[in-house]
Amino acid sequence: MRDKDVSTWNSIIGGNALHGHVNESMDMFEKMLKGNVKPDEITFVAVLVACSHGGMVDRGHKYFNLMQQRYRIEPNIKHYGCMVDILSRAGLLKEAFEFIDTMKVEPNSVIWRTLLGACRIHGEIELAEYVNRELLKARNDASGDYVLLSNIYASVGEWLGSEKMRNLMDDTGVNKEAGRAVIDGSSKDLVQSCRQF
Repeated sequence: MRDKDVSTWNSIIGGNALHGHVNESMDMFEKMLKGNVKPDEITFVAVLVACSHGGMVDRGHKYFNLMQQRYRIEPNIKHYGCMVDILSRAGLLKEAFEFIDTMKVEPNSVIWRTLLGACRIHGEIELAEYVNRELLKARNDASGDYVLLSNIYASVGEWLGSEKMRNLMDDTGVNKEAGRAVIDGSSKDLVQSCRQF
């Protein structure tokens, strides 16, 4: 294809980013810019995803700022989510939290869950408790949020906190959907359910 428009570039950059080909994604973005094709908001989502998958915190900041300053693209919830993911994956949880605090849009549950998941990985219980409260304000029927915080407590041996979250689920009527597995047993499909954390 000779003439690539922004949609074509977005597909190439995004496809490479999603499949872990971070350097190729960055190279394609640079070629796009050199070819005088103006990036759009979708381009920057793809570029920020690549930065996240590649652990490129500084480049993520650079492109987030470039998007606003040079191309006059206001960040949307997806751009903010990518930045929170970049910072969270890098273990910069305080910076991710401060970034959320400065967002020009209201953080949604995806933003908070991204940070909550990073809290689990890095054992940040105090921040996890705060993030979970924010999630519960937004939506108190999501069992996964309770389960994740329960697992954070359990991962650091805080068994009372883990039990507290399970009891809170029961007290508020939030049910964890049972896990399901399909097993091939003598040409019959069997469904097995369990309620485990």
